[in-house]
Amino acid sequence: MSGFYDVQTKKNLHDAKSRIQAITTVYNMELSNLAQSELIYADVITKYSQLLVMEVMEAGSVESGMTNKRKEHANEELLRYVRDKYHIDIPKENIDIAIEGARQRSVRVFELIERYKNAIRDAYLSFDTKLRYCTNVAGISELSHVVKENQYMNMIVDGVFASSAYEIMMARFGKYIAGGVVFRDGVLLYPTNPFSIHQTGKTKIQLKNPMYVYSVNAADFVPSVCLELIHGSRQDGSDIYFPDLRFDDEWVSKEKKISCECEEIDYIPTSLLKTYQVLYNTGKAKVDHKNVSRQEYIKHIAELVKKGKLISINEEFGINATI
Repeated sequence: MSGFYDVQTKKNLHDAKSRIQAITTVYNMELSNLAQSELIYADVITKYSQLLVMEVMEAGSVESGMTNKRKEHANEELLRYVRDKYHIDIPKENIDIAIEGARQRSVRVFELIERYKNAIRDAYLSFDTKLRYCTNVAGISELSHVVKENQYMNMIVDGVFASSAYEIMMARFGKYIAGGVVFRDGVLLYPTNPFSIHQTGKTKIQLKNPMYVYSVNAADFVPSVCLELIHGSRQDGSDIYFPDLRFDDEWVSKEKKISCECEEIDYIPTSLLKTYQVLYNTGKAKVDHKNVSRQEYIKHIAELVKKGKLISINEEFGINATI
């Protein structure tokens, strides 16, 4: 088995990502050829799925999640969403009929999305036969099923999750050690330092504790995808909605048994610093990363680094990220 940091593995994952990005463009163009009404119906069904998942998450379990009260709350939120985004008022008593109608009228959209998933899978398998799962737990020979939401929160799956995101997986190494990470606008911000203070070289960033990358058979998995509609305006001022299919490297398998191969990882290559600004908190900074613009966020981060409240790993190694 080739290693996670093997040059060919890195190339395969980057090439697969490029191919999938091209496929995504093609499928968004195909969706654009469908009627606006079909796209809107699909968006409504997707949003409803997300609302139902959120209700289950708030309840804390699938078994106790979908009570009549929670379904009613999801219905109310959907009515508000449709009214605010599409300026359509649906009587509350007609919500079930409206949802079923939207399902029937969006069939072609979801059929295309299924073809998109298959195209992603075929493209990925032409470059790499493995997906990966990282954790701080050693000695796993078979990945366990978990019942949880996918990354887009549009479905709850009883399955095994894996990833094809090379750099993001490296960010997760530090997340497990530091107890979390904020990932925004090319910045990786850890709540504490996940790295050894004394570095022995300039090509590796040593982790405080080892991580474990488990490789699994990609043919057993299906990609998680999501459709969103982006609002625009025609020349006459009328509304138009552009499809935005998304795939962000998450894969799910419903196979009962997923065997795996393990590789122990105890460092992150400094090449990561050419893509991301990697920092950790000294415990003295409160960083608002949700309610500010990208420009304000980057400026705020830089000020906190100057004050010594955030420590920049990039500065330590003399590498400026391209953000």
